[in-house]
Amino acid sequence: MAPRRYRRPALLAQFPRLFRHQSVNEQWPSDWPVIRQEQLTEYPALATDLSVWHELEPTFRRLDRSAQISQANFLRQNVALIIGSLVATSLGAALTAVGSKVGWLVVTQATFAALLAQLAVIIRLSRARQIHHTDRLKAEWIRSEFYLFLARVGDYSEDDRVAKLRKQVNEIEEAEGTA
Repeated sequence: MAPRRYRRPALLAQFPRLFRHQSVNEQWPSDWPVIRQEQLTEYPALATDLSVWHELEPTFRRLDRSAQISQANFLRQNVALIIGSLVATSLGAALTAVGSKVGWLVVTQATFAALLAQLAVIIRLSRARQIHHTDRLKAEWIRSEFYLFLARVGDYSEDDRVAKLRKQVNEIEEAEGTA
């Protein structure tokens, strides 16, 4: 019998990892193939069109990974706010229970609440959510353009399809809202 692989509980499966420092330019274990190598031989009529993806894939992967990193940052920031709010509320409850006679508890609770407010401002300025949305949109847009290219529809029904696809991918990559 094969050993069971450990799986995280469903509630924690999407929980952000605290110290995930992967580069957008490295291969990730979670990368999935958009075009598998076998497909080049399975579909000989599309082989030349499918091989174009290997030229576009680095741009797609960079945007995809950047979106994943930004999403993890956004989730980490929200977890920090939730835990910080829990601590501030607990300190406030303790302060209410003992009264305002315990000076160090008053100062601790006020300082923690002020730090939490600062954290909220810093998180808002980091724009992790906007970066995630922008990079995810660009990555999916590139993939969508490639599928239109494969289907030979729209601008890709005419001659010089590969040049048009390259131009469109460059425009998508350089569009406003980059990280």
